[in-house]
Amino acid sequence: MTFTEARRATSTETAWLFINRIAGGYDKPQHHARLRELLEELGLNTVEINSPEQLASQWEEEAAPRPDFIVSVGGDGTAAMIAGQTSGTVPIAIYPAGTENILAKYLGIPTNIGAFAKMLSHRVVRRLDAGQFGDRTFMLMLSAGLEAEVVHRVHQRRNGHLTKFHYVRPAFEMFAKYEYPQLELDIELEDGSRTQTQGYWAFAFNVPRYALGFEMTPDAVPDDGLLDICVLTQSGFGSTASYITSLLSGTIAHRSDVKRFKARSAEIRCQSGPVPLQTDGDPAGFTDIRLSVRPNYLPLIVPPARSSK
Repeated sequence: MTFTEARRATSTETAWLFINRIAGGYDKPQHHARLRELLEELGLNTVEINSPEQLASQWEEEAAPRPDFIVSVGGDGTAAMIAGQTSGTVPIAIYPAGTENILAKYLGIPTNIGAFAKMLSHRVVRRLDAGQFGDRTFMLMLSAGLEAEVVHRVHQRRNGHLTKFHYVRPAFEMFAKYEYPQLELDIELEDGSRTQTQGYWAFAFNVPRYALGFEMTPDAVPDDGLLDICVLTQSGFGSTASYITSLLSGTIAHRSDVKRFKARSAEIRCQSGPVPLQTDGDPAGFTDIRLSVRPNYLPLIVPPARSSK
C-alpha cells in the first residue's frame, strides 16, 4: 500500500543539503552551486553537510533544530546512508548524482533544476519500505556472492569518482577465479511459514530495478512490506555467462534454476567462510546475516505526477 503526504514549502523551514563530492563519474560544482541557490530562492534556512561524520555530528547535536527535509546529492548509497542515520524520520529529496541512480530513475526524480525546484516547492512524500540487517539500512537491494565481491574490490581501489568502467576489470578478474561458495538461506515467507534453499548468488530486492535498468524480480513492489528474494542455484564460469545473457535478454526471472520468494525476513549463511555483501552499490560487510523489511520506513520526496505509481 502506498502512503503519501503533500506539503508546500514555507520560509520558516530548514533544509539540510548533503553533498557527496565523489559521487558519480566526475565533480559537479556547478550543480552544487545551483542547488545552494535554489534552496536560498525558496527562502529556506540551509545547512550544508559534506560527510557522513558531519551528518552524524549534526544529527546528534541536541541543540540543533531538526531539518524539515534533506536534499541528498549523490547516488543510491548516499540516500540510504542518510535514511539510516535519520532513522526514517526526515523526508529525503534525492538529487541524482551517482553512478547508477536506480531509485531516482524508478521514481522519476528529475535532474533538471527547474523541475527539481517544483518538486521541492510542492512536496509529495511517498513512504517506501526499507531492508535492514544489523545497523544497516538499504533502499534498493542486497546481494551476496560474486557481484558483491566485485563491489568490494572496486571500492578497495577507489580513490575518487567512480564510473561504470571501473567495474569492468574487477568483474572479468572475478569471473576467472571466483570460487562460488555455497550460500544457505532460511526464508520467512509472506504467510509466515519458512523454507530453506541453497545457491551461489543471493539477492534481496525492494524495487524491481537492477543495475543498468535490468530487472531480476519484475514483481517487486517497494511498499508491500516484503522483500523479493532471488537465488541463482548454478555456479561456474559457464553458468555465470548464461545468467548474464538471460539478464540482458530480460528472461532471467523465468529460468528454472533461479528461485524467487516473497519474504518477510531471511537468514543468509555460508559454512565455508564469510561471503561479501553489498547494499545499494556499496560494500556491506560479510555473511552470516539476518535481514528483514521495515514497512513504510523511507519518506522520499517524489514528483507529484509520479506519486501514485
